[in-house]
Amino acid sequence: MKTLTTDELAQELSGGDSYIRTKNNVVKGLAVTTEKNPEAPEIIVVGTGVRIIANAKLFLEQQQFVPVYVKQAVNSWRYLGNYKAERYSQDPEVIEKHRKHRPFGSIDGILFLSSSDELIVDISAPSFPDVETRKKIELAAIQYVTAHYEEMGYSITDRQKDNCGYDLLSESADETLKIEVKGTSTAEKRFFISRNERSKSADPLWRLAIVTSALNNPSLEIFNSSEMEKLFTFDALCWECTVEKT
Repeated sequence: MKTLTTDELAQELSGGDSYIRTKNNVVKGLAVTTEKNPEAPEIIVVGTGVRIIANAKLFLEQQQFVPVYVKQAVNSWRYLGNYKAERYSQDPEVIEKHRKHRPFGSIDGILFLSSSDELIVDISAPSFPDVETRKKIELAAIQYVTAHYEEMGYSITDRQKDNCGYDLLSESADETLKIEVKGTSTAEKRFFISRNERSKSADPLWRLAIVTSALNNPSLEIFNSSEMEKLFTFDALCWECTVEKT
């Protein structure tokens, strides 16, 4: 997954210092920090500055996918994928739901983004559980991880149907985590991860929660992106093939 320095990012997104980068009245991409936007890239909190409001509305009108980068550390920005703006809400209830630690009066609205479509591949083999059993394993794993974080005082929002690269949004007074849950029927830590999920692991708030033996003797381990990349081997099981343009 591509990582850029601040200077490289400025070149990639045609310069600028706003998190919605524009050139010649066209949005070229986003450079976001999870400190100000913990639900990014799907949800962006837009402040009251005249320029940032104009850029947000320009992005909505543009209706084009642009690259989104998230800040990993000082001078380090990681690519998350391509997104476009779907809607902009100034509803007070919507603002209250998503403003997090930011004062209500400092927010103009909430910008909702969607990612570009991803090819979904269903992988099956004789050694894999059948579809019904897989659903039971997934549900048991989700319930186990939810209970784990609720016991520690977190509130949980289910994001499984939102195609945002994680399953659960876990929030406390001090921390926000985006948790991708994987469950197995055995004690072996073996799972499948989509291109979308792996690209979203670049987010510093992202975590992988693996529940082994989910149906009978569940055990939970949690990894950040670096730990996941170091511990596991990633083998490609299929390829998308297109005709090469000449």
